[in-house]
Amino acid sequence: MAAEKIVQVQVGKSRIGLRGLKEVFQAVGRERWASPEQAQEELLNRVASQNYIPAASREAYRQALWREFRRFRGEAVEEEAAAGLEVTVLGLGCAACQNFYRMVLDTLANLGLKAGVNYVTDPALLQSFGVRPLPALLINGRVAVAGRVPAPAELTSILAAARPGG
Repeated sequence: MAAEKIVQVQVGKSRIGLRGLKEVFQAVGRERWASPEQAQEELLNRVASQNYIPAASREAYRQALWREFRRFRGEAVEEEAAAGLEVTVLGLGCAACQNFYRMVLDTLANLGLKAGVNYVTDPALLQSFGVRPLPALLINGRVAVAGRVPAPAELTSILAAARPGG
């Protein structure tokens, strides 16, 4: 069985990995819909059948999926930019990586920094980042730390320096 392709989509402030998008887009694209809203709802429902979508984020996912569907059909659409600071922790899901992720969250909170934070442990997604060794910390798509967990003071310094306007 071939590995299922995971596509990253900008949903609000975060990049989210979703399974089965191409197949959903193809199926929805073959059908006729009474309105764009009906097509959007169908996209959301079909993607939700294969991926977890938090109830509070359904509207953000609906907008993101519609944008990506329109792009899939060849329409010109503007990319939704991630607002502010985007922090990604890459790890294997081990205790050390989980502790690193919690340390990042705590440090952001202590600094009063608002950020989109992602914790990626899925092997297919990890490969797509092309970063080794793990764990790693990416800030706005750039590698800040790789192959180690920084000391709390160093992490504070790294995140403070990444502050927008700082």
